[in-house]
Formats: sequence, structure tokens, C-alpha cells
Amino acid sequence: MGYAPQILVVESEPAVEFSFERALSDVGYYVTVVRKARLALAQLRSREFTAVIVDLSPSDREREDLVRQIRSEFPRIPVLALSEPTAAGIDRQMNAAGATDALVKPVAIEALLLKIYRLIEPRGTWESR
Repeated sequence: MGYAPQILVVESEPAVEFSFERALSDVGYYVTVVRKARLALAQLRSREFTAVIVDLSPSDREREDLVRQIRSEFPRIPVLALSEPTAAGIDRQMNAAGATDALVKPVAIEALLLKIYRLIEPRGTWESR
């Protein structure tokens, strides 16, 4: 049995949760989905994750704080931030919170899979394939 990267998804839209969980699981990732920042921190403190996907809405300071907390407690875990297209300040918001990379919603599954793959695979591995 091989190693399955563990991905934590912090998302509050059921349809998005389902599609992300299914797509990531289908390519071999182990996926945990939570809706609240405090539950995400509890998960992160209880076991090892390879990456975190966080939906950052412009009005949700709790999730921005979550990304900051992840950066502080788990600096090696890459964080992929998601934002609505109306969130004009996603780059500022993402950088202020310390996310590793970002995607604008609605997210194409192929784009999500590629971003996650690039975030968690050893550097250079994906470029040579």
C-alpha cells in the first residue's frame, strides 16, 4: 500500500465540497472536508496533512486568520486559497494571509488538480513529466 497525500479542504458550499472531494479522491488523495476554521485547526493538530485548500471570501476574516495560523504552526504545509471573482483584492488578501497560491472561483477541476499537484510534488518532478 502506497502513501496517499492528505488534503484538508475548508469549504462551506456543499456542491463545491462534494466536487473537490470526489475529484481529489479519484486521483488518489485522501480528503478531509470541514466547514469551520476551528475544525480545520483541530484536524491539523490531530494528524499530518500534505496541503490545505481554504475558501477565502472577502468578508470572512476567520478564514484569513486560519491561513495565518497555519503559516505560524505548520509553515511547511502549502495552502491553496480560493476566492470569488468579485474579490478584487484576492492577491492582497492571499499575500496578507500567507497562502502559497490561489485560484478564482468557480474553479475548474483540472486547474485545482494541477495546482495541488504542483504544490505537493517535489520541486521539478512535475516539470519533467
